[in-house]
Amino acid sequence: MRIAVFAPDCPFPPDRGGRADVWRRLLALRGGGHELMLVHLYEPSGPLAPKPQDLTAMDAHLARRFAFPIKRGPWRTLRQLAASRWLPWHAATRVPEGDELAALDAALQSFSPEVLLLEGPWFGEMVKRTAGRLSVPYLYRSHNVEHRYLRGQARAAGHWRDRIAWRLACIGLERYELELMRGAHHVFDISQEDRAFWAARGVRGSWLPPVPEQAFRERPERLEPSEVLFLGNLRTPNNVRGLRWLIAEVLPLLRARRPETCLTVVGSRPTPELAQELQAQPGVRLRADQPDVQPWLFGARVLVNPVATGSGVQLKTLDMLMTDAPIVSRAQGLSGLPESFASLLRIAETPAAFADEILAALQFPAPPDPARVAARAQFTPAGVNDAVEAALAGARA
Repeated sequence: MRIAVFAPDCPFPPDRGGRADVWRRLLALRGGGHELMLVHLYEPSGPLAPKPQDLTAMDAHLARRFAFPIKRGPWRTLRQLAASRWLPWHAATRVPEGDELAALDAALQSFSPEVLLLEGPWFGEMVKRTAGRLSVPYLYRSHNVEHRYLRGQARAAGHWRDRIAWRLACIGLERYELELMRGAHHVFDISQEDRAFWAARGVRGSWLPPVPEQAFRERPERLEPSEVLFLGNLRTPNNVRGLRWLIAEVLPLLRARRPETCLTVVGSRPTPELAQELQAQPGVRLRADQPDVQPWLFGARVLVNPVATGSGVQLKTLDMLMTDAPIVSRAQGLSGLPESFASLLRIAETPAAFADEILAALQFPAPPDPARVAARAQFTPAGVNDAVEAALAGARA
């Protein structure tokens, strides 16, 4: 089928969880024989602007792509403020203007999609408009219970301006999410917990988990050895807070009992302040913005997830489960996954328990777990295509 996918930002390079989730789903759908058009925003300049080679890599998998730049300035802010009377703030940024809107309409008309896939709520206005104009159904894939996720990020943010910005983004968001879900022909949720949350509010749907990168590639031949590895983007407040907890509360306990213990941090986009903070820590080495994290993931002796807040499914947990290395995690790492997955991770909430589990994993490595190997079968490209086909069959009926 011809599927137009509306993504909240440019999904390539897939260097953080949200981007990777969208990109891997696009690869799965393309592998299933579907023809794809991608609609996304992009940063027009600076370090986050997509590079020509990134656009070329994306376009190799797409039949068509339409992108328009994020605009800033007094006029754009006033326009967003006016739209925020009925739209959440981040949704107001994804309504194209004038010539952009006409060009997007023309591109969609030419592509003639048979179904639309809305990734999260932020492109909701364009998807509702396009679905009405072209008389096609739309599917909704939630990435979080967004209003709860943003409130959690507000609590975890370290700066007062960030806390205010996250809270402003929550205004009207729960109502808007419900409106989009109720208008969709099918709703996919990232986690089983989110599915239960929306089901209690009358939204029918199904679970569509992320696909780990390892589902598309072989184990890397070249490995980057490390003892204890944290992997994750270094911008979102919950990741940064969890990492700081690990370094301040857990690492001193580890090094008191095993002085040679080294923590490797592999992640994207650390602020200069955070990078300086990490580089000054004894026993910590920072490897920021790696083009390929797989050699690090498979080269670690122990993988850790100290993040304590969030929603949806933590993609880092799924990526870790694709390896055979022991995983030490706080309970949040299991969020949204089946209860049976609890036996696949070493769960610890206190600094002392977390340190104990890491030391045990370093000293007594276990052989590959058959249950872990079996669990990986739930996260495959074929699963994405089966779920979409079932939803489309319902839409046709």
